[in-house]
Amino acid sequence: MNDRAHDLPLCPEGDFRFWGGVGVVALLALVIGCLAGLPALLPIQAVSPTAIQRLSAAGASVVWLLLCTGAGSAAFAAIALVRGRPPGSAIDIISRAFACVAVAALTNFVPIDQPMLKLAFDGLAFTAATAFLARSAFRIATLDAFAATAIGTGIVGALAAVAFVITWAVRPG
Repeated sequence: MNDRAHDLPLCPEGDFRFWGGVGVVALLALVIGCLAGLPALLPIQAVSPTAIQRLSAAGASVVWLLLCTGAGSAAFAAIALVRGRPPGSAIDIISRAFACVAVAALTNFVPIDQPMLKLAFDGLAFTAATAFLARSAFRIATLDAFAATAIGTGIVGALAAVAFVITWAVRPG
C-alpha cells in the first residue's frame, strides 16, 4: 500500500467510460450545432451556409478537440513529471482530458457579433473553462490545473506555428 502522497498517481483511477461518454455527448452537441448552421460555430459569416461549409466546420471542430485532447494529456503528464509523481493510467488521463476539452468547447455557442471580440472570448472562455474542469476531473490543485492548461496552450501554439511555417513554405508562387 502506498503510504506517501508522492507515490500515488496524480490522476485517480476511475471509469474512463464515464469521462469518454461525457466528452462524446459534448462533442455531439458541438457537431450538431455546426451541422445545423449556428452562426456562432461557423468561422465564416454567411447568410445561408452551404452543406460543405457546415461539414467543414464540424470536421474542424472534431480535429480541434482531438488536438487539444492530445495537448492536454501531454500537459498533464508534464505536471506529473514536475511534481515527481506517477501520472496514472493513460486511458484515464486521455478520457478526462477529452471530457474537459469537449465540455469547454461548448463555450463557442455564445453568440457575439463582433468577430475580434468573438475570437478573444472563445479563446479565453475555452482556456478558463478547461482549467476549471481539469481541476475537478483530475482532482488536482488549481495551480496545477492552470499550469497544465498553460502547457497545453503552449503545445497547441507551437503546433500552430509549425503548421503556419509549413503552409507558408509550400504555398505556390
